[in-house]
Amino acid sequence: MTTKPSPVLRADAPRFKIGDLGAVGIAMRAAASVLALSIVWPSATLAQHGPAHPKVEALTEAAENPRDPVLGITEAVRLSRGDQPTVSAFESDAIASEEAAIAAGALPDLQLTLGIQDFPVTGENAFSPTDDDFTMYTIGLMREQVRRSKRQAEASQLRAEAFAARAGATAQERQIQREVMIAWIDAVEAKAKQRLFDRLIADLKVAHQVTEAGIPTGLSTPALALQMQAEIALVQAQEAETQGEERRARAAMGRWIGAAAERPLPNQIPSLELPARARAAASVAQHPQILAAQAQELAARRQIDVTTADRKRDLTWSVTYGWRPKYGDLVSAQVSFPLLINKANRQNRRVGEATARNEAARLRTEDTKRQVLSTFATSLADYNSAEAQLAIINNRAVTSLEASLAAAKARYGAGQGTLELPLTIVRRYIEVTIELIEKHADRARAATELTYLTQDAAR
Repeated sequence: MTTKPSPVLRADAPRFKIGDLGAVGIAMRAAASVLALSIVWPSATLAQHGPAHPKVEALTEAAENPRDPVLGITEAVRLSRGDQPTVSAFESDAIASEEAAIAAGALPDLQLTLGIQDFPVTGENAFSPTDDDFTMYTIGLMREQVRRSKRQAEASQLRAEAFAARAGATAQERQIQREVMIAWIDAVEAKAKQRLFDRLIADLKVAHQVTEAGIPTGLSTPALALQMQAEIALVQAQEAETQGEERRARAAMGRWIGAAAERPLPNQIPSLELPARARAAASVAQHPQILAAQAQELAARRQIDVTTADRKRDLTWSVTYGWRPKYGDLVSAQVSFPLLINKANRQNRRVGEATARNEAARLRTEDTKRQVLSTFATSLADYNSAEAQLAIINNRAVTSLEASLAAAKARYGAGQGTLELPLTIVRRYIEVTIELIEKHADRARAATELTYLTQDAAR
């Protein structure tokens, strides 16, 4: 996935909900004051207004500082590939299972037995280790001879668990990339909101100054001046809210990339280009979530082999050498094995349990496939929809509104008509600008989802 600057000059504006009467109303009333008091139109539309607030200028200077470079989305994803405890935990689980698999494949250790047999405690030979010919000292070896098939089945099951753990690590890495990208987009969007509010506050302050200056001449009223003060306060409150949104988004990034989350961010949401494979449903077949679910299913299937092998008997053998101080020595050998007389309620139940768990794992795998495919279809639809809307708005709506605005401005300047028509156009122009930003953000998020579903963003 690559990024390119958006061709829309207003793409660095924040995303609002269309119909947000607070923001639109403020902008419209500011435009009315500006128009009425002969302030230039571009300032009212916010379309060609440069940084007019010290905070914006400071952010721009920080972004240009080579010692504190701008944090791009690709760089943020790359930084997320560093030390991640949650990913390392999966690797530790995999190593543990691999170690256990080696142990499971080996025969149990030999057991050394030491003892004394038939030691008299009553009678004429009581407490004599040598007078009674039955008493002997013993030393021997014994071991449970676990079948090779059982040991191989258990080792295979543990190796399958190790594979599942590593598949889980890969899925977690991809999920981290997605969360970092979403948080990055949220932070850039919040910063863009602040830039727009900075510009709007600057315009409102100018309008307020001119409104106050017009009170002695009758061109304005104290009520209008107080209303302008209230509008400034409302916008400042909205700006404070977006500052909180940016801090939350940076904190979300900070979990994965540390202090780098506090670096300066771009001034606009980039357009994220999708490779051809990101538009094909077949490309999600190798998604880490699906592979992890399949690995869990394999581990569950291997458990069936383990429980099936447990239905076979294992022998336990022992060899003992007995020493009698005054009599001849003896050697004993013994073999024992379980009778398995309750297979129906023990071994067979274990097989049934493993079979049911395997079926549950298979169903979870199928559900994961359906979920990933559904998310892919939804994200692709969102991406295509946002692209189509951006093209229509850029190529038709913005051009038409700009021409309409120029005509209305000329008509009003010539003393023909009232402010009603130009104010309506200004209001719609602001709404369209807001909608453009919203669609840029929607497209970026949809592209993030498609990248998460089809490819490793850090490649």
